[in-house]
Amino acid sequence: MPLYRNQWRQMLIEDLLFIRFLDDMERKWVEVFNVLSAGLYPVFYSKSKRYTLRSYASKFTLQGGELFYGDKKAIKSREEARACFDEFHVSPDGKHLGITRSRDAVGSKYYWFGMSRDTEKWVLECDKCKNPAAPLTPAQIRIKKEARNPPKIKRGVLNKAVEDAKKLAAYAAVDYHVKDNQTVGIGSGSTIIHAVKRLAERVKAENLNILCVPTSSQARQLIHDNGLTVVDIKRHLEIDVAIDGADEVDSELNLIKGGGGCLTQEKIVASCAKSFIVIADYRKDSSALGEQWKKGIPVEVIPMAYVPVSRAIQSQFGGSADLRMAVSKAGPVVTDNGNFLLDWRFDQEHNWSAVNTTIKMMPGVVDTGLFINLAERVYFGMEDGTVKIRDKNML
Repeated sequence: MPLYRNQWRQMLIEDLLFIRFLDDMERKWVEVFNVLSAGLYPVFYSKSKRYTLRSYASKFTLQGGELFYGDKKAIKSREEARACFDEFHVSPDGKHLGITRSRDAVGSKYYWFGMSRDTEKWVLECDKCKNPAAPLTPAQIRIKKEARNPPKIKRGVLNKAVEDAKKLAAYAAVDYHVKDNQTVGIGSGSTIIHAVKRLAERVKAENLNILCVPTSSQARQLIHDNGLTVVDIKRHLEIDVAIDGADEVDSELNLIKGGGGCLTQEKIVASCAKSFIVIADYRKDSSALGEQWKKGIPVEVIPMAYVPVSRAIQSQFGGSADLRMAVSKAGPVVTDNGNFLLDWRFDQEHNWSAVNTTIKMMPGVVDTGLFINLAERVYFGMEDGTVKIRDKNML
């Protein structure tokens, strides 16, 4: 006997009451399915959470009672996901794939909430991967022992190596990119200190005419302390070159910035510059964002919006978005603009351009610490005393 519309809606409402007791992965699937199939939301969701869920659900399509994320089938249960993983973890020639290759293989056909986390966990739980058949050679045994008991490095020695690397990158960038009669954007952070010192040396030695646009109160004070000329961006919109540091740089010159809390003004100055140059030490060089930098992507929000924005980010992209708290004072960190900062620790790889756009569109967000398609060149100071260059035109 066919179900009437009221009966159908009643059944869905009864299902929704149980959503909060489901596994995170299955709950997401059920919520998206109900939104797409009948326009129903969990009864305990607020208006803002419904908006966030609707935005997330818009990425899926409903085909024959199944959800699809693009051309990938969206898996509902953890058991089904594990079966999909087992199908792809072992290649046709019998080799067990690692974390990245397993994730790529499964992700070519399937999608589920928390896929990266689950794939890593299951690879590490694989008996074959934990206990390879081939015995270790004496050299491998020695390496494993050294890894368990690495030689202790004095903090002073490590700090000197890092500072030397920062100095190398800063000097290389200032010497190559700064010319006479230029307006230069000055970033914020520890690496930029070396750049400003080098710039002051060149101004004095070569009698250069340089105007400096600061990106923070720290940068303004640094420029003053080194005897350089400070100008306001409102009067000097034409910036010839901006030099700034980064918390992490990936292989495509995408950046995470904002560890020091100055991301919005830094992005404004970078976007106004004809050329945006990044300087960093070897620790900031990554093949993918999140590989080295574990403190998350900063998001600047107006104070009243930090709770709804945090929930929206977590609901739509996973991970955790936490309010950054101050160290030397009680309460949250407050930016130069009078706003709060959220640090979003993501748990999987994303399309960073799309993520950046989506988060910036959330009400209350000022800007994100994702710098996409802005950097022209990055200078990395290396441990061996060399400078590694990654250029946009060489990608």
